[in-house]
Amino acid sequence: MAETGGPQGLVAIIAGRGSLPREIVEARVDAGLPYLLIVFQDCFEDWMADHPFEHHEYERPGAVFRALRRAGAGYVVFAGAMNRPKLRLWRADLKAVGLAAKAIRLLGQGDDAMLRGFAGFVEAEGLRMLSPVEIIGGQLLVPAGVLAGGMPTRSDKADAARAAAIVAALGPLDVGQGAVVAGGICLAVEAIEGTDLMLSRVADLPPERRATAPAPAGVLFKGPKPEQDRRMDLPTVGPRTVENAKAAGLNGIVVLAEQTVLMEGDATRDALTRTGLFLYGASMAELSAWGSGQDRET
Repeated sequence: MAETGGPQGLVAIIAGRGSLPREIVEARVDAGLPYLLIVFQDCFEDWMADHPFEHHEYERPGAVFRALRRAGAGYVVFAGAMNRPKLRLWRADLKAVGLAAKAIRLLGQGDDAMLRGFAGFVEAEGLRMLSPVEIIGGQLLVPAGVLAGGMPTRSDKADAARAAAIVAALGPLDVGQGAVVAGGICLAVEAIEGTDLMLSRVADLPPERRATAPAPAGVLFKGPKPEQDRRMDLPTVGPRTVENAKAAGLNGIVVLAEQTVLMEGDATRDALTRTGLFLYGASMAELSAWGSGQDRET
């Protein structure tokens, strides 16, 4: 591995939406290391035109793997948000036909199972899967402690611990990476809609549904599922998360430290300062102590 930017060989970046693909590209450029963007039909963004990229179709994995062999890629990293594709079976190539039964089964499973399955397809082609952290480094992750804002109160900590327990309990079912709890009451659990839409549902709750914990109250917790493949789809927080948490009437955000991606760090800190919310990176030990009431902080 290089000191920064990841391995020396060519890295193929399977690029979705959002700022993470661009951050990976910038890390490779800064390190003077080769890369190739692989962009599917609904994920292209204007900035990509200034970098080596290829358009591809979900239904033609054979073409993708041929392109990677032609480019000399040895590594693949998934980065950015992607919707589950609506496959156009009449466009399928021979590789897709060979993988069809497995792929269709994976699309009917949870996100983590689906991504692990597709990672298996990639590795079967002799490519090594990377985590974005292996390219950008630990600064990509939310550190332990307060990132911005004040310390969560005792009630905030209790809410965070309960939300973390909900996420952990649902993990074996491959459901969500987040939950919102206020006054000990679960207001929402993240499912296929993602964090932003989950928070919008909380914002739209009628006041009587929050009678025991009227806004502002409550915490958004985000963390990976217990058995999640840490190379892909780590939970993320960014400025939009902060803005949506504020609109949802929450006090702040708690994430699992060193295992949650921080997008647009400066903009996120600015949003926290502007909204008055906190963002705290907690360890599993802290969450356990908060849940048992053993934490002495107020």
